[in-house]
Amino acid sequence: MSSTDQDFNQRFNVATAVSLEFYRVLMGSFLVLFVPQLCDDHACSMNENVNRGDTLTNIGIALNSITLFAFFLLYFIEVKRENKMITYLEVNKFKALDNESVGEALLQLEPSKKDNILLYDMYYQKMGYLCTGIFTVNSTVSSIVIYTNYLDSKTVTVFLTNLLFMSLKVLDVYNTVNSKPNIFFSAYLKKKVQYNDVDPDKYMNKPTEEKTSPLTIQIPVNVEEDFIIETEPQVETKKPEDSV
Repeated sequence: MSSTDQDFNQRFNVATAVSLEFYRVLMGSFLVLFVPQLCDDHACSMNENVNRGDTLTNIGIALNSITLFAFFLLYFIEVKRENKMITYLEVNKFKALDNESVGEALLQLEPSKKDNILLYDMYYQKMGYLCTGIFTVNSTVSSIVIYTNYLDSKTVTVFLTNLLFMSLKVLDVYNTVNSKPNIFFSAYLKKKVQYNDVDPDKYMNKPTEEKTSPLTIQIPVNVEEDFIIETEPQVETKKPEDSV
C-alpha cells in the first residue's frame, strides 16, 4: 500500500470513529439529564431534570456541562494530534517499534515538525489526565443527584451504561498517552497502531534513486582463433626410371 493510500484510509477511519464518539460523550457527560429519575409520582422529563431547582441538581448540571466542554477540547486535540501523525509519520511493519529506534527515525523530519508532533502529544496527555479528574468528580456528584431522585431499575441500568461509555473512553486515552516519549499510538485506529517511521514524503533529505548504467557488452577486438585446415595426405609417387 502506498503512503497516500495509507493516509486516506487512516483519515477515513478517524472521521468515522469521531462521529460515533460524539454520542458517547454526550450521554456520558449529561448523566443528570439522560438518566431516568422520579418527579413526584412519575418519571421526569428531560426538562424537569434540568429545571428541578434544587442546589444539588444545579451543581450536577453545571458539572455535566463542564465535563462535556472538557471532552470536546480533548477530542479537538486528539484529532489534531492524529492528523499530524498521519501526515508526518508512517506505520512501517518492517521497522523496529522501540523508543530509541523511533527516535532515530524522527531525525529524518524537520525539527519544527518533530517538535509539533511532540507538543500535541503532550497536550493530549495533559488534557487526558484533566478529563479523567473532571469525569470522576462529575460521576460522583451526578450519582448523588440521581440516587436522591431514584425511579426504578432503569435508573441504575442507564446510569451504569452511560458511565461505562465514558469509562472506556477515559481508559482508552490513558492507554494511548501512557507511553515513552517517542511511542505514538493511534487514538482511533484500533489494534493500537503505532506510528514508528517518518512518512517518505516528509524527509528533509529525500534519498536519491540509484542510477543504473545501461548494460554494456564488451567484445574483444583481437581474438586469435585457431583454424585447422585439413589437407589431403600427400602420397609419394615414384618417378619412372629413365629407360636405358
